[in-house]
Amino acid sequence: MARGDKTIYMEVMIISSSSVDGLNTKINTNLQNGWKPLGSHQVVRSHSQNRFRGDQLADTIHQSVYSITMIKEDPVISEINKIEVDIAYYHPDDDERIRVYDEEGMREEFENKLSKLIRVNAE
Repeated sequence: MARGDKTIYMEVMIISSSSVDGLNTKINTNLQNGWKPLGSHQVVRSHSQNRFRGDQLADTIHQSVYSITMIKEDPVISEINKIEVDIAYYHPDDDERIRVYDEEGMREEFENKLSKLIRVNAE
């Protein structure tokens, strides 16, 4: 990606199935191939049929379609836009048996890296 290029390289795919199990199978297969769910699944009633016994309604059969949107990002772009922060802690009263997370230090490291990422992407 050239400097100043704001293009995000990502593929989008909607998968669907007539059953929850079928959708789960498709999701798991695509997860193994680098796809990630975007948001939650959707259920749409695709067909309804009233069934009668004589002139009385016996029941209604509903058919549904289950779907989810999945994305696959370019791994190079994803790696460029990743922020990793080391876990930091300190020992109160110099007692090495006790570790307390240094939330302020980790937050400061994250904010510095985020500012740098924003500047680089703005150029």
